Amino acid sequence: MKTMNLGEFSRKHKVSIIIFTLALIVRLALFFVNLDANKGDFIETIRAADGYYEISQNLIAGNGYSDDFSPAHKPNYLRPPVWIFMIAFIAWVSGSYVPVFVFVLLLGSLIPILGMYLAERIVSMKLAVLTGFFLAVEPNSVFNSIWLASETCFTFLFLIFSIFIFRYIAEQTTRNAVWAGVFLGLAILVKPTVQFLPFLVPVLSLYFFRKSVSRIHWKHALFFVAVCLLTLAPWFYRNYREFGSVSLSSQAAFNLYTVLVPTVLSIDNGTSFETERASGWFRDSLVDVDITPANGSYFTKKAVFIISEHKLAMIKSAGMSVFTFFTHDGMLSVLGYAGVTIPNLLDKPALTLLLTEPLKLFGYILRYVATPGLFIFLGRIMWVFITALFFFGAWRYCRKEKISPYALYSLFVVVYFALTTMANGLGMNARFRLPVLGFIAAFALYGFFVLWEFLKKKFLPRHA
Repeated sequence: MKTMNLGEFSRKHKVSIIIFTLALIVRLALFFVNLDANKGDFIETIRAADGYYEISQNLIAGNGYSDDFSPAHKPNYLRPPVWIFMIAFIAWVSGSYVPVFVFVLLLGSLIPILGMYLAERIVSMKLAVLTGFFLAVEPNSVFNSIWLASETCFTFLFLIFSIFIFRYIAEQTTRNAVWAGVFLGLAILVKPTVQFLPFLVPVLSLYFFRKSVSRIHWKHALFFVAVCLLTLAPWFYRNYREFGSVSLSSQAAFNLYTVLVPTVLSIDNGTSFETERASGWFRDSLVDVDITPANGSYFTKKAVFIISEHKLAMIKSAGMSVFTFFTHDGMLSVLGYAGVTIPNLLDKPALTLLLTEPLKLFGYILRYVATPGLFIFLGRIMWVFITALFFFGAWRYCRKEKISPYALYSLFVVVYFALTTMANGLGMNARFRLPVLGFIAAFALYGFFVLWEFLKKKFLPRHA
């Protein structure tokens, strides 16, 4: 068997190497900016704010799966284990969090390559390459590749899962079905957002092959679900042992009650999110109470009951969340962690002001132009433009191109993430879009070049 030498490999994968190198350089550059903003404190620069670092510290110290540094070391009930165990293992073996950072950096720099590979199955190679370059430099993607939050690991695993789905579309083998199940299970154990896909993907697969469905497709669907559930089983058992409930996390109940309920009430009452969370009844309902798998169903039912009494506000919240999912720029976080202070001049969400007091919003924009907030304004305009191109590109693609299972899967997961993350209400931001950013970019670029060709034909003079 002939082996490929370094020169041949470099020539064959030249574009991928360029994109990876660019992604690595941009991420390192932002890391050193953030490191300087934190006065050289490496841990503060990479630790993130969701308890991943703290739980890993307790695991290394033998205090169990907890973010609590008191002697009680209460078991954590929000964060699934895969990414945290990876952090703890690398830090324990090396005795340092520097190799953990390097690992995150490499994963983040590989994501544009995976995005390019997937985009190539949907659009032309040229647009796939542009998708890869976009993922390499998009500010929010860069920012989330240099700290210990779960987005980079989750996106990497989700894209590997998607690659096996694409491979299964091309070649229906047990191997592809099983590996897709494994990587989806691992992705769920990083972020439970995709916990419904083990059941939705087989339905989608049977739809793809509806004209030629056979017993082998049903067998593969069963293998996929079984392997995925087996991957989750140890964590189900842990939560049953600790909390008496077979569940992945109490994150859904936590988001519904502590984020979506205040969001809906703030819309209905014309107040701010912070005002509703500071109200007496809300604070009293959580005094000395943690939302765990043990009481998650209670808080879920309570949240659903409250929301059901504010249906119109919930519809408005859902619309705002979907709009924010596509258009949020993430620049406030990027600039904030880089040490750039952005004054908060808005007394209400920008979208609310746009719909209710557009002149007031315009005044705020003029005040922001004189501050670094200008970058947020420009970022938001860019993402509104990208969103418009995505929807136009998706519509044009479905109307003019041969609709492949690859394109249908891509659009399906974009819609899935947009809908399932609505529970975050006014907490919605750009990081929820990261796993499907490559699919959004591919269709947006397709739409852009369709418009470009149309404008060239219409307005540029034709030469003989």
